[in-house]
Amino acid sequence: MDLKKVRYYDLTHTLYHNCPGWPSHAPNSVDLTYRQALHGYNAETLTLNTHTSTHLDAPFHFYSDGLTVDKLPLEHFAGVAFFADLRGQATLDAPITAAMLKPFMPKVEKGDIFLMNTGWGPKRGFTEEYLHQWPYLDGSGAELLVAAGVRAVGTDTLSLGGWGSPEKGVPCHKTLLGNNIVIIEEINYPEAVMDGKKRFVTAFPLRLEGGSGCPVRVVACDFE
Repeated sequence: MDLKKVRYYDLTHTLYHNCPGWPSHAPNSVDLTYRQALHGYNAETLTLNTHTSTHLDAPFHFYSDGLTVDKLPLEHFAGVAFFADLRGQATLDAPITAAMLKPFMPKVEKGDIFLMNTGWGPKRGFTEEYLHQWPYLDGSGAELLVAAGVRAVGTDTLSLGGWGSPEKGVPCHKTLLGNNIVIIEEINYPEAVMDGKKRFVTAFPLRLEGGSGCPVRVVACDFE
């Protein structure tokens, strides 16, 4: 394989000091603890909830007996991805239903990663719209994706589930994670990947012992 012909697309938000995150979590911090001028080298101390910025949810997030980040097989973190363009359909604080996803299903194969672009990625910031009013996958949509046999589901919002009540947040998480389908949240889609083409995508977390989630670097690839 000629790696010079591989094109890479970064689908990851930048993780920085006090970046947007789950509203009820303590803010994250990135501190330059050691400085080259004083200590001879630069090194940072990172303090954050494991579900901060672009990150992955493992089954343990909603199931005490579920697989943790370090126990999930590596194939859960990589595969062929289908990009579902829901921009213009996904609306403020409204569910993404099975009926909305069905038109995409003929292009989705068993083992695919199903990535939803709701248009929320560019809205990232400390606003009511981004922090509380994003569109979310409901139980019917999650059940459809389980039936399709996908290996992972991703979104560009703070969470795959909604804010404000268990009825919005729990069903999609329990349905997918209960079937060992990992969830990737706060993806940042460059326009170049929204051309209808499937691409190989990786989203590998740290090997975090006992982790319910972990930040990931999501990368899509074109093999020419």
